Amino acid sequence: MAISQPHQAAMKAAPHGGGGHGGYGSYAIGFVLSVVLTVAAFYPVMVPGTIPQSWVVPVIVVLAAVQVVVHLGFFLHMSISEEQRWNVMAFGFAVLTLFILITGSLWIMHNMSENMILHNGMDVPAAPTGPEVEGLQPEQAPPATNGQ
Repeated sequence: MAISQPHQAAMKAAPHGGGGHGGYGSYAIGFVLSVVLTVAAFYPVMVPGTIPQSWVVPVIVVLAAVQVVVHLGFFLHMSISEEQRWNVMAFGFAVLTLFILITGSLWIMHNMSENMILHNGMDVPAAPTGPEVEGLQPEQAPPATNGQ
């Protein structure tokens, strides 16, 4: 969908209170980089033997981090300029919050797992049921009645 001339003029004249927004060329470069990074991440997974198996996850993580930077720069127009200071601070706070949330959740799950799983092959005796609970031996238990 093409943007009409009056809308283009209004977009250029309107103050947007931030750094410079890129034109179509900037978006095209960002799109091409995103596609290349996505294909580069899928290729080692879809074609086994391209890189050593132990490198697949680290390579994908690095490519994902690069793609985040591409999106922040080319699509969100986030930079280290003076005008973008508050946007960068808000983004940093969001990243810190996510880090604390994810790390805390993993820590809690790990501790729960460590405290709930038995170690050294120890067996837990089954919980007593029936006559054993009352201190009676099974042969001493009174005969069961059907609700009478």
